Amino acid sequence: MDIGKENKRVQVKSKIPLPKDPLPPLSQTLIKRPQELDIERHPLKTINWQTINKPNITGANPKIENSERNNLKTKCPLKVDTRHVTLRQNTEDLDWNYQVFKDNEVKECSSVIIISNEEKENEERIDEERSKQKNCLGDTKKALTPSIKSPLLEPNKIKNIKRSLKRPHSRELQGISPKVQQDRRDERHKRRLEFTQFSQYQLHSPDFLEKSYMTCLNRDYTEDLFTYLLNIEKRTVVPRISSKIRACIINWLIKVNGLNGNPAVIQTAQLYFDAVLAVSHVQMNSLQLVAAACYWIAQKIHGPAFSARRLVKYSSEAFTVRNLLSAEKAVMYKLKFPSQPVTPQEFVTYFSWYCDSCHFGEIEVAATFLCMAGLMVDKSLCNEYPSVIGVASVRNAVLLLRRKDAMVRLHMNSVYKAAESKVSSISSICSIQRKAIRCMSSPYFKYKAPLEYYGIGPHFIAQKVINSANELSLVE
Repeated sequence: MDIGKENKRVQVKSKIPLPKDPLPPLSQTLIKRPQELDIERHPLKTINWQTINKPNITGANPKIENSERNNLKTKCPLKVDTRHVTLRQNTEDLDWNYQVFKDNEVKECSSVIIISNEEKENEERIDEERSKQKNCLGDTKKALTPSIKSPLLEPNKIKNIKRSLKRPHSRELQGISPKVQQDRRDERHKRRLEFTQFSQYQLHSPDFLEKSYMTCLNRDYTEDLFTYLLNIEKRTVVPRISSKIRACIINWLIKVNGLNGNPAVIQTAQLYFDAVLAVSHVQMNSLQLVAAACYWIAQKIHGPAFSARRLVKYSSEAFTVRNLLSAEKAVMYKLKFPSQPVTPQEFVTYFSWYCDSCHFGEIEVAATFLCMAGLMVDKSLCNEYPSVIGVASVRNAVLLLRRKDAMVRLHMNSVYKAAESKVSSISSICSIQRKAIRCMSSPYFKYKAPLEYYGIGPHFIAQKVINSANELSLVE
Protein backbone atom coordinates (compact mmCIF):
# COMPACT_ATOMS: atom_id res chain seq x y z
CA MET A 1 0.00 0.00 0.00
CA ASP A 2 2.88 2.35 0.89
CA ILE A 3 4.56 1.58 -2.38
CA GLY A 4 1.39 2.47 -4.23
CA LYS A 5 1.10 5.79 -2.47
CA GLU A 6 4.68 6.61 -3.36
CA ASN A 7 4.04 5.77 -7.03
CA LYS A 8 1.10 8.18 -7.19
CA ARG A 9 3.36 11.07 -6.40
CA VAL A 10 5.67 10.25 -9.27
CA GLN A 11 4.48 11.69 -12.66
CA VAL A 12 5.51 9.42 -15.49
CA LYS A 13 6.19 11.27 -18.74
CA SER A 14 5.83 9.54 -22.14
CA LYS A 15 8.78 9.66 -24.51
CA ILE A 16 6.47 9.51 -27.59
CA PRO A 17 6.09 13.00 -29.07
CA LEU A 18 2.47 14.22 -29.25
CA PRO A 19 1.22 15.75 -32.55
CA LYS A 20 0.31 19.39 -32.64
CA ASP A 21 -2.70 18.85 -34.99
CA PRO A 22 -5.42 16.15 -34.47
CA LEU A 23 -4.83 12.85 -36.18
CA PRO A 24 -6.77 12.10 -39.41
CA PRO A 25 -9.75 9.69 -39.07
CA LEU A 26 -9.28 6.02 -39.73
CA SER A 27 -10.37 4.65 -43.11
CA GLN A 28 -13.56 2.63 -43.38
CA THR A 29 -11.63 -0.39 -44.65
CA LEU A 30 -9.81 -0.63 -41.32
CA ILE A 31 -12.95 -0.17 -39.23
CA LYS A 32 -15.06 -2.77 -41.05
CA ARG A 33 -14.42 -6.40 -40.44
CA PRO A 34 -13.02 -8.28 -43.37
CA GLN A 35 -15.94 -10.06 -44.96
CA GLU A 36 -15.68 -13.75 -45.34
CA LEU A 37 -14.86 -14.74 -48.83
CA ASP A 38 -17.58 -16.68 -50.58
CA ILE A 39 -16.71 -20.27 -51.18
CA GLU A 40 -16.27 -20.52 -54.90
CA ARG A 41 -17.65 -23.67 -56.45
CA HIS A 42 -15.62 -24.71 -59.44
CA PRO A 43 -17.40 -26.48 -62.26
CA LEU A 44 -17.19 -30.23 -62.45
CA LYS A 45 -14.36 -31.62 -64.49
CA THR A 46 -15.26 -33.23 -67.77
CA ILE A 47 -14.54 -36.84 -68.62
CA ASN A 48 -11.86 -35.81 -71.12
CA TRP A 49 -9.94 -33.88 -68.45
CA GLN A 50 -9.98 -36.48 -65.69
CA THR A 51 -7.94 -39.65 -65.65
CA ILE A 52 -8.73 -42.88 -63.93
CA ASN A 53 -6.01 -42.71 -61.22
CA LYS A 54 -5.55 -38.92 -60.96
CA PRO A 55 -6.84 -37.39 -57.70
CA ASN A 56 -9.08 -34.30 -57.82
CA ILE A 57 -7.03 -31.15 -57.13
CA THR A 58 -8.96 -28.04 -56.17
CA GLY A 59 -7.70 -24.53 -56.69
CA ALA A 60 -5.35 -25.47 -59.55
CA ASN A 61 -3.82 -22.93 -61.84
CA PRO A 62 -5.76 -22.65 -65.14
CA LYS A 63 -2.52 -22.47 -67.18
CA ILE A 64 -1.30 -25.71 -65.60
CA GLU A 65 -4.70 -27.31 -66.24
CA ASN A 66 -4.56 -26.45 -69.94
CA SER A 67 -1.02 -27.88 -70.27
CA GLU A 68 -2.00 -31.05 -68.41
CA ARG A 69 -5.07 -31.45 -70.60
CA ASN A 70 -2.96 -31.23 -73.74
CA ASN A 71 -0.51 -33.80 -72.36
CA LEU A 72 -3.36 -36.16 -71.54
CA LYS A 73 -4.66 -35.94 -75.09
CA THR A 74 -1.29 -36.93 -76.50
CA LYS A 75 0.00 -39.38 -73.90
CA CYS A 76 -2.87 -41.23 -72.24
CA PRO A 77 -5.63 -42.66 -74.32
CA LEU A 78 -9.24 -42.10 -73.17
CA LYS A 79 -10.57 -45.06 -71.23
CA VAL A 80 -14.37 -44.90 -70.81
CA ASP A 81 -16.71 -47.66 -69.77
CA THR A 82 -19.03 -48.08 -72.78
CA ARG A 83 -21.71 -49.64 -70.60
CA HIS A 84 -22.56 -46.22 -69.17
CA VAL A 85 -21.41 -43.73 -71.81
CA THR A 86 -22.14 -43.63 -75.54
CA LEU A 87 -19.45 -42.00 -77.62
CA ARG A 88 -20.47 -40.19 -80.80
CA GLN A 89 -18.42 -38.46 -83.42
CA ASN A 90 -19.68 -35.24 -84.98
CA THR A 91 -19.69 -36.88 -88.39
CA GLU A 92 -23.23 -38.28 -88.05
CA ASP A 93 -26.19 -36.52 -89.70
CA LEU A 94 -27.93 -35.31 -86.54
CA ASP A 95 -29.44 -32.05 -85.37
CA TRP A 96 -26.69 -31.02 -82.97
CA ASN A 97 -28.42 -27.68 -82.27
CA TYR A 98 -31.63 -29.32 -81.03
CA GLN A 99 -33.06 -27.58 -77.94
CA VAL A 100 -34.62 -29.79 -75.34
CA PHE A 101 -36.24 -26.93 -73.41
CA LYS A 102 -38.28 -24.64 -75.65
CA ASP A 103 -37.60 -21.40 -73.81
CA ASN A 104 -38.58 -19.17 -76.73
CA GLU A 105 -42.05 -20.69 -77.02
CA VAL A 106 -42.67 -20.27 -73.31
CA LYS A 107 -41.75 -16.58 -73.52
CA GLU A 108 -44.10 -16.00 -76.44
CA CYS A 109 -47.03 -17.55 -74.59
CA SER A 110 -48.95 -14.86 -72.69
CA SER A 111 -50.47 -17.13 -70.09
CA VAL A 112 -48.45 -18.68 -67.31
CA ILE A 113 -50.64 -21.73 -66.83
CA ILE A 114 -51.85 -23.64 -69.86
CA ILE A 115 -55.00 -25.67 -69.28
CA SER A 116 -55.25 -28.84 -71.30
CA ASN A 117 -58.40 -30.15 -72.93
CA GLU A 118 -58.64 -32.93 -70.36
CA GLU A 119 -58.94 -30.35 -67.57
CA LYS A 120 -61.66 -28.57 -69.56
CA GLU A 121 -63.55 -31.85 -69.88
CA ASN A 122 -63.21 -32.43 -66.13
CA GLU A 123 -64.63 -28.97 -65.40
CA GLU A 124 -67.60 -29.61 -67.71
CA ARG A 125 -68.25 -32.95 -66.05
CA ILE A 126 -68.17 -31.33 -62.59
CA ASP A 127 -70.63 -28.66 -63.75
CA GLU A 128 -72.99 -31.33 -65.06
CA GLU A 129 -72.86 -33.19 -61.74
CA ARG A 130 -73.63 -29.98 -59.87
CA SER A 131 -76.61 -29.26 -62.11
CA LYS A 132 -78.07 -32.66 -61.24
CA GLN A 133 -78.14 -31.83 -57.56
CA LYS A 134 -81.33 -30.79 -55.82
CA ASN A 135 -82.48 -27.22 -55.52
CA CYS A 136 -83.15 -25.36 -52.30
CA LEU A 137 -86.71 -26.72 -52.06
CA GLY A 138 -85.57 -30.34 -52.01
CA ASP A 139 -87.01 -31.12 -55.45
CA THR A 140 -84.89 -32.59 -58.18
CA LYS A 141 -84.36 -30.38 -61.17
CA LYS A 142 -85.85 -31.32 -64.52
CA ALA A 143 -83.48 -32.74 -67.10
CA LEU A 144 -82.91 -30.35 -69.96
CA THR A 145 -82.41 -31.51 -73.53
CA PRO A 146 -78.83 -30.64 -74.55
CA SER A 147 -78.55 -28.31 -77.51
CA ILE A 148 -76.74 -29.82 -80.51
CA LYS A 149 -74.09 -27.47 -81.83
CA SER A 150 -73.75 -29.11 -85.28
CA PRO A 151 -76.13 -27.65 -87.89
CA LEU A 152 -76.25 -30.96 -89.78
CA LEU A 153 -77.17 -32.96 -86.66
CA GLU A 154 -74.25 -35.32 -87.21
CA PRO A 155 -73.58 -38.01 -84.58
CA ASN A 156 -70.52 -37.76 -82.42
CA LYS A 157 -67.59 -39.22 -84.34
CA ILE A 158 -65.17 -39.29 -81.43
CA LYS A 159 -67.22 -41.21 -78.92
CA ASN A 160 -65.03 -44.31 -78.79
CA ILE A 161 -61.70 -42.64 -79.58
CA LYS A 162 -58.87 -42.63 -77.09
CA ARG A 163 -58.69 -39.49 -74.97
CA SER A 164 -55.24 -38.57 -76.24
CA LEU A 165 -56.63 -38.58 -79.80
CA LYS A 166 -59.27 -35.98 -78.92
CA ARG A 167 -56.72 -33.18 -78.88
CA PRO A 168 -56.94 -30.56 -81.63
CA HIS A 169 -53.97 -31.73 -83.73
CA SER A 170 -55.19 -35.36 -83.67
CA ARG A 171 -58.72 -34.30 -84.65
CA GLU A 172 -57.37 -32.55 -87.72
CA LEU A 173 -55.47 -35.69 -88.74
CA GLN A 174 -58.70 -37.70 -88.48
CA GLY A 175 -60.57 -35.23 -90.68
CA ILE A 176 -62.69 -33.85 -87.83
CA SER A 177 -62.98 -30.12 -87.23
CA PRO A 178 -61.19 -29.03 -84.05
CA LYS A 179 -63.43 -28.68 -81.03
CA VAL A 180 -64.28 -25.09 -80.16
CA GLN A 181 -63.55 -24.41 -76.53
CA GLN A 182 -66.35 -22.49 -74.88
CA ASP A 183 -65.40 -19.91 -72.30
CA ARG A 184 -67.86 -20.47 -69.48
CA ARG A 185 -66.39 -17.87 -67.17
CA ASP A 186 -68.49 -15.04 -68.62
CA GLU A 187 -71.72 -16.92 -67.85
CA ARG A 188 -70.51 -17.80 -64.39
CA HIS A 189 -69.56 -14.24 -63.41
CA LYS A 190 -72.29 -12.40 -65.21
CA ARG A 191 -74.74 -10.53 -63.02
CA ARG A 192 -78.04 -12.29 -62.67
CA LEU A 193 -80.30 -9.28 -62.84
CA GLU A 194 -79.64 -5.96 -64.56
CA PHE A 195 -82.59 -3.65 -65.01
CA THR A 196 -80.83 -0.69 -66.63
CA GLN A 197 -78.73 -2.39 -69.30
CA PHE A 198 -80.42 -3.82 -72.37
CA SER A 199 -78.91 -5.79 -75.24
CA GLN A 200 -79.44 -4.05 -78.56
CA TYR A 201 -79.51 -7.23 -80.61
CA GLN A 202 -82.79 -8.42 -79.03
CA LEU A 203 -84.99 -6.37 -81.37
CA HIS A 204 -83.03 -6.56 -84.62
CA SER A 205 -86.06 -8.46 -85.85
CA PRO A 206 -89.40 -7.34 -84.39
CA ASP A 207 -90.51 -10.99 -84.34
CA PHE A 208 -88.27 -11.90 -81.42
CA LEU A 209 -91.14 -12.21 -78.95
CA GLU A 210 -92.56 -15.26 -80.69
CA LYS A 211 -89.41 -17.21 -79.82
CA SER A 212 -89.97 -16.88 -76.08
CA TYR A 213 -93.59 -17.75 -75.57
CA MET A 214 -95.59 -18.10 -78.80
CA THR A 215 -96.74 -21.63 -79.66
CA CYS A 216 -97.74 -22.90 -83.05
CA LEU A 217 -101.49 -22.85 -83.56
CA ASN A 218 -103.23 -25.38 -85.73
CA ARG A 219 -105.44 -23.52 -88.19
CA ASP A 220 -108.05 -26.28 -88.25
CA TYR A 221 -108.80 -25.99 -84.52
CA THR A 222 -108.04 -22.32 -83.88
CA GLU A 223 -111.65 -21.18 -83.81
CA ASP A 224 -112.71 -24.05 -81.52
CA LEU A 225 -109.81 -23.37 -79.16
CA PHE A 226 -110.57 -19.67 -78.72
CA THR A 227 -114.29 -20.34 -78.45
CA TYR A 228 -113.47 -22.56 -75.49
CA LEU A 229 -111.27 -19.85 -73.94
CA LEU A 230 -114.06 -17.31 -74.35
CA ASN A 231 -116.44 -19.61 -72.48
CA ILE A 232 -114.20 -20.38 -69.48
CA GLU A 233 -112.62 -16.95 -68.90
CA LYS A 234 -113.54 -15.05 -65.74
CA ARG A 235 -113.34 -11.51 -64.45
CA THR A 236 -111.66 -10.60 -61.18
CA VAL A 237 -112.85 -8.13 -58.58
CA VAL A 238 -111.10 -4.77 -58.34
CA PRO A 239 -108.50 -5.16 -55.53
CA ARG A 240 -108.69 -3.12 -52.34
CA ILE A 241 -105.33 -1.39 -52.74
CA SER A 242 -104.16 1.99 -53.97
CA SER A 243 -103.20 2.20 -57.64
CA LYS A 244 -99.75 3.61 -56.82
CA ILE A 245 -98.74 0.74 -54.51
CA ARG A 246 -100.15 -1.82 -56.94
CA ALA A 247 -98.21 -0.26 -59.84
CA CYS A 248 -95.02 -0.38 -57.76
CA ILE A 249 -95.43 -4.10 -57.05
CA ILE A 250 -96.30 -5.03 -60.66
CA ASN A 251 -93.36 -2.94 -61.88
CA TRP A 252 -91.05 -5.00 -59.63
CA LEU A 253 -92.54 -8.25 -60.98
CA ILE A 254 -91.92 -7.10 -64.58
CA LYS A 255 -88.28 -6.39 -63.72
CA VAL A 256 -87.89 -9.82 -62.13
CA ASN A 257 -89.46 -11.43 -65.20
CA GLY A 258 -86.87 -9.77 -67.44
CA LEU A 259 -86.81 -8.69 -71.07
CA ASN A 260 -87.14 -12.20 -72.49
CA GLY A 261 -89.72 -13.36 -69.96
CA ASN A 262 -93.21 -14.54 -70.83
CA PRO A 263 -95.74 -11.70 -70.41
CA ALA A 264 -98.42 -14.30 -69.63
CA VAL A 265 -96.55 -15.09 -66.38
CA ILE A 266 -96.91 -11.46 -65.23
CA GLN A 267 -100.57 -11.38 -66.22
CA THR A 268 -101.28 -14.63 -64.35
CA ALA A 269 -99.42 -13.39 -61.27
CA GLN A 270 -101.36 -10.11 -61.43
CA LEU A 271 -104.68 -12.01 -61.59
CA TYR A 272 -103.72 -14.10 -58.54
CA PHE A 273 -102.50 -11.04 -56.65
CA ASP A 274 -105.70 -9.06 -57.32
CA ALA A 275 -107.84 -12.08 -56.38
CA VAL A 276 -106.01 -12.48 -53.04
CA LEU A 277 -106.43 -8.77 -52.21
CA ALA A 278 -110.12 -8.97 -53.13
CA VAL A 279 -110.91 -11.78 -50.64
CA SER A 280 -108.50 -11.03 -47.78
CA HIS A 281 -106.58 -8.25 -46.07
CA VAL A 282 -102.79 -8.18 -46.51
CA GLN A 283 -100.50 -6.03 -44.40
CA MET A 284 -98.36 -3.42 -46.12
CA ASN A 285 -95.05 -5.10 -45.25
CA SER A 286 -96.27 -8.43 -46.70
CA LEU A 287 -97.44 -7.20 -50.13
CA GLN A 288 -94.12 -7.94 -51.84
CA LEU A 289 -94.02 -11.41 -50.29
CA VAL A 290 -97.56 -12.23 -51.51
CA ALA A 291 -96.75 -10.87 -54.98
CA ALA A 292 -93.58 -13.01 -55.14
CA ALA A 293 -95.60 -16.09 -54.14
CA CYS A 294 -98.19 -15.36 -56.87
CA TYR A 295 -95.41 -14.89 -59.42
CA TRP A 296 -93.76 -18.15 -58.34
CA ILE A 297 -97.03 -20.06 -58.79
CA ALA A 298 -97.52 -18.48 -62.24
CA GLN A 299 -94.00 -19.46 -63.26
CA LYS A 300 -94.62 -23.07 -62.30
CA ILE A 301 -97.75 -23.09 -64.48
CA HIS A 302 -96.31 -21.50 -67.63
CA GLY A 303 -92.77 -22.80 -67.74
CA PRO A 304 -89.42 -23.08 -65.98
CA ALA A 305 -89.57 -21.51 -62.54
CA PHE A 306 -86.95 -19.74 -60.48
CA SER A 307 -85.64 -21.24 -57.29
CA ALA A 308 -86.91 -19.82 -54.02
CA ARG A 309 -83.44 -18.55 -53.15
CA ARG A 310 -83.30 -16.62 -56.43
CA LEU A 311 -86.56 -14.79 -55.71
CA VAL A 312 -85.28 -13.96 -52.24
CA LYS A 313 -82.13 -12.51 -53.81
CA TYR A 314 -84.16 -10.40 -56.27
CA SER A 315 -86.14 -8.98 -53.34
CA SER A 316 -82.90 -7.79 -51.67
CA GLU A 317 -83.47 -10.24 -48.81
CA ALA A 318 -86.84 -8.67 -47.95
CA PHE A 319 -88.10 -12.13 -46.97
CA THR A 320 -86.71 -15.62 -46.46
CA VAL A 321 -87.20 -18.90 -48.27
CA ARG A 322 -89.35 -20.21 -45.44
CA ASN A 323 -91.57 -17.12 -45.66
CA LEU A 324 -91.96 -17.61 -49.41
CA LEU A 325 -93.03 -21.24 -48.96
CA SER A 326 -95.54 -20.26 -46.30
CA ALA A 327 -96.94 -17.47 -48.49
CA GLU A 328 -97.32 -19.87 -51.41
CA LYS A 329 -99.38 -22.24 -49.25
CA ALA A 330 -101.51 -19.35 -47.99
CA VAL A 331 -102.23 -18.08 -51.53
CA MET A 332 -103.21 -21.54 -52.73
CA TYR A 333 -105.49 -21.94 -49.70
CA LYS A 334 -107.17 -18.53 -50.15
CA LEU A 335 -107.79 -19.07 -53.87
CA LYS A 336 -108.88 -22.71 -53.29
CA PHE A 337 -106.14 -24.12 -55.54
CA PRO A 338 -107.04 -22.19 -58.71
CA SER A 339 -106.61 -23.59 -62.19
CA GLN A 340 -104.65 -21.87 -64.94
CA PRO A 341 -106.51 -18.66 -65.82
CA VAL A 342 -107.09 -17.26 -69.29
CA THR A 343 -104.71 -14.35 -69.94
CA PRO A 344 -104.97 -11.47 -72.44
CA GLN A 345 -101.63 -12.49 -73.96
CA GLU A 346 -103.17 -15.57 -75.58
CA PHE A 347 -105.50 -13.32 -77.61
CA VAL A 348 -102.74 -10.77 -78.28
CA THR A 349 -100.54 -13.43 -79.85
CA TYR A 350 -103.30 -14.84 -82.03
CA PHE A 351 -104.76 -11.55 -83.30
CA SER A 352 -101.29 -10.11 -84.03
CA TRP A 353 -100.55 -13.10 -86.23
CA TYR A 354 -104.01 -12.92 -87.84
CA CYS A 355 -103.60 -9.25 -88.80
CA ASP A 356 -100.27 -9.78 -90.58
CA SER A 357 -98.94 -13.33 -90.69
CA CYS A 358 -95.64 -12.27 -92.32
CA HIS A 359 -94.64 -9.30 -90.12
CA PHE A 360 -96.69 -9.60 -86.97
CA GLY A 361 -93.83 -8.90 -84.55
CA GLU A 362 -94.27 -5.13 -84.50
CA ILE A 363 -98.00 -5.41 -83.82
CA GLU A 364 -97.40 -7.99 -81.09
CA VAL A 365 -94.79 -5.87 -79.26
CA ALA A 366 -97.00 -2.78 -79.41
CA ALA A 367 -100.09 -4.69 -78.23
CA THR A 368 -98.15 -6.32 -75.37
CA PHE A 369 -96.86 -2.91 -74.26
CA LEU A 370 -100.39 -1.45 -74.29
CA CYS A 371 -101.77 -4.43 -72.37
CA MET A 372 -99.06 -4.42 -69.67
CA ALA A 373 -99.19 -0.64 -69.23
CA GLY A 374 -102.98 -0.63 -68.92
CA LEU A 375 -103.06 -3.45 -66.36
CA MET A 376 -100.33 -1.79 -64.29
CA VAL A 377 -101.56 1.81 -64.27
CA ASP A 378 -105.36 1.43 -64.16
CA LYS A 379 -106.74 -1.21 -61.79
CA SER A 380 -110.28 -0.79 -63.20
CA LEU A 381 -109.29 -3.04 -66.10
CA CYS A 382 -109.29 -5.97 -63.66
CA ASN A 383 -113.09 -5.95 -63.92
CA GLU A 384 -112.92 -6.73 -67.66
CA TYR A 385 -112.58 -10.07 -69.42
CA PRO A 386 -109.06 -11.05 -70.56
CA SER A 387 -110.31 -11.45 -74.14
CA VAL A 388 -111.65 -7.88 -74.14
CA ILE A 389 -108.30 -6.53 -72.87
CA GLY A 390 -106.41 -8.54 -75.52
CA VAL A 391 -108.71 -7.42 -78.34
CA ALA A 392 -108.48 -3.77 -77.25
CA SER A 393 -104.66 -3.99 -77.10
CA VAL A 394 -104.37 -5.34 -80.66
CA ARG A 395 -106.90 -2.83 -81.98
CA ASN A 396 -105.00 0.02 -80.33
CA ALA A 397 -101.67 -1.25 -81.69
CA VAL A 398 -102.99 -1.47 -85.25
CA LEU A 399 -104.54 1.99 -84.94
CA LEU A 400 -101.46 3.70 -83.48
CA LEU A 401 -99.09 1.99 -85.95
CA ARG A 402 -101.35 3.16 -88.82
CA ARG A 403 -101.90 -0.28 -90.33
CA LYS A 404 -105.21 0.22 -92.13
CA ASP A 405 -105.14 -3.09 -93.99
CA ALA A 406 -104.58 -4.95 -90.72
CA MET A 407 -107.53 -3.14 -89.12
CA VAL A 408 -109.85 -4.27 -91.93
CA ARG A 409 -108.64 -7.84 -91.58
CA LEU A 410 -109.08 -7.75 -87.78
CA HIS A 411 -112.74 -6.73 -87.98
CA MET A 412 -113.45 -9.72 -90.22
CA ASN A 413 -112.35 -12.27 -87.59
CA SER A 414 -115.16 -14.21 -85.87
CA VAL A 415 -113.24 -14.54 -82.58
CA TYR A 416 -112.75 -10.77 -82.53
CA LYS A 417 -116.48 -10.23 -83.00
CA ALA A 418 -117.30 -12.65 -80.16
CA ALA A 419 -114.87 -10.93 -77.78
CA GLU A 420 -116.09 -7.47 -78.77
CA SER A 421 -119.68 -8.48 -77.98
CA LYS A 422 -118.74 -9.08 -74.31
CA VAL A 423 -118.31 -5.36 -73.62
CA SER A 424 -120.63 -2.47 -74.25
CA SER A 425 -117.96 -0.23 -75.79
CA ILE A 426 -114.56 -1.51 -76.89
CA SER A 427 -113.53 2.09 -77.62
CA SER A 428 -113.64 2.96 -73.91
CA ILE A 429 -111.19 0.15 -73.11
CA CYS A 430 -108.88 1.39 -75.87
CA SER A 431 -109.10 4.90 -74.46
CA ILE A 432 -108.09 3.67 -70.98
CA GLN A 433 -105.02 1.93 -72.44
CA ARG A 434 -103.94 5.00 -74.41
CA LYS A 435 -104.33 7.13 -71.30
CA ALA A 436 -102.20 4.62 -69.36
CA ILE A 437 -99.26 4.80 -71.79
CA ARG A 438 -99.44 8.61 -71.81
CA CYS A 439 -99.34 8.57 -68.02
CA MET A 440 -96.36 6.19 -68.06
CA SER A 441 -94.42 8.44 -70.45
CA SER A 442 -94.80 11.48 -68.18
CA PRO A 443 -91.73 12.37 -66.07
CA TYR A 444 -93.79 12.33 -62.86
CA PHE A 445 -94.63 8.62 -63.13
CA LYS A 446 -91.87 6.53 -61.50
CA TYR A 447 -92.69 3.01 -62.65
CA LYS A 448 -91.57 2.59 -66.27
CA ALA A 449 -90.50 -1.05 -66.63
CA PRO A 450 -92.82 -1.79 -69.63
CA LEU A 451 -91.61 1.35 -71.40
CA GLU A 452 -87.96 0.44 -70.81
CA TYR A 453 -88.37 -3.14 -72.03
CA TYR A 454 -90.60 -2.61 -75.08
CA GLY A 455 -89.02 0.68 -76.14
CA ILE A 456 -85.44 -0.40 -76.76
CA GLY A 457 -83.72 0.07 -80.11
CA PRO A 458 -83.37 -0.21 -82.96
CA HIS A 459 -87.16 -0.14 -83.55
CA PHE A 460 -88.34 1.84 -80.48
CA ILE A 461 -91.87 0.51 -80.85
CA ALA A 462 -93.12 1.83 -77.50
CA GLN A 463 -91.99 5.36 -78.39
CA LYS A 464 -93.83 5.16 -81.73
CA VAL A 465 -97.02 4.09 -79.97
CA ILE A 466 -96.74 6.88 -77.37
CA ASN A 467 -96.15 9.56 -80.04
CA SER A 468 -99.17 8.38 -82.00
CA ALA A 469 -101.28 8.33 -78.81
CA ASN A 470 -100.28 11.92 -78.02
CA GLU A 471 -101.21 13.05 -81.54
CA LEU A 472 -104.52 11.22 -81.32
CA SER A 473 -105.33 12.83 -77.97
CA LEU A 474 -104.85 16.29 -79.50
CA VAL A 475 -107.22 15.41 -82.34
CA GLU A 476 -109.84 14.08 -79.92
